[in-house]
Amino acid sequence: MLINENITLCIDLGGTHCSSALINCHSEQVIDGSYYRGQVDSNGGKMQILTEIDHVIQKTMMSCSGVPEQMIVSCPGPFDYENGISLMDGMNKYQSLLHFNLKKYLCQITNIQPNSVQFHNDAAAFLIGEVFFKNLYQRRVVGLTLGTGLGSSLYDNGQIVDLNFGSAAFVKGIVEDSLSTRGILAHLGQKFGHVPIDNIKDLIENDRLETLQNEAFDFLIHKLITFIKAYIEPLKPDTVVIGGSIAKSHIYF
Repeated sequence: MLINENITLCIDLGGTHCSSALINCHSEQVIDGSYYRGQVDSNGGKMQILTEIDHVIQKTMMSCSGVPEQMIVSCPGPFDYENGISLMDGMNKYQSLLHFNLKKYLCQITNIQPNSVQFHNDAAAFLIGEVFFKNLYQRRVVGLTLGTGLGSSLYDNGQIVDLNFGSAAFVKGIVEDSLSTRGILAHLGQKFGHVPIDNIKDLIENDRLETLQNEAFDFLIHKLITFIKAYIEPLKPDTVVIGGSIAKSHIYF
């Protein structure tokens, strides 16, 4: 088995997608033709989820000969990042993977050795990238990811800390009850009854849903400001970076 040294397989597992790419560690560049992204039904059964993940990764693996030297995976928590075991329970995603050893599965489908695999919290991984590409090493930075849930992390003095504010107390529940796709759609459902979409991408791409768009982002902005004042402002960051799938709609914020 040929080991392709200095090549890293990077995988990002989100609430609605899996994306993967091969990185040349010498040039710090994505290898041309290796990036793929596919939909994942995180509320599906175990085999469905694993098959959808495998489909994306195999497309990436086919773009380069040999086996990558290492693998780095970002995924939401709760998660045993050291051992690669999902601990997501009652999070409205990946329930069927609860206590499943995802590290072992990924090693089986890629032939990468377990001691060459790292798992990271997705919000922390996002912030590592932002600090690197925006040269924020000398700043105190909070990273927030808005999507199926809310990810939060802090960079300070060379260290990344997972803040885990998604499960913090907020309004009459937790932060993710409001700052998430689920929270936004639940609000629209309470206000309008039937909502003909199940994600934010479809909401902004349908011109006939302008009333719902306005209500959705008014709700999001109000809750986001309230959250930042309550939880982020006390940390006294120099910079706040917002990412995640909902952040792609930032022109509506």
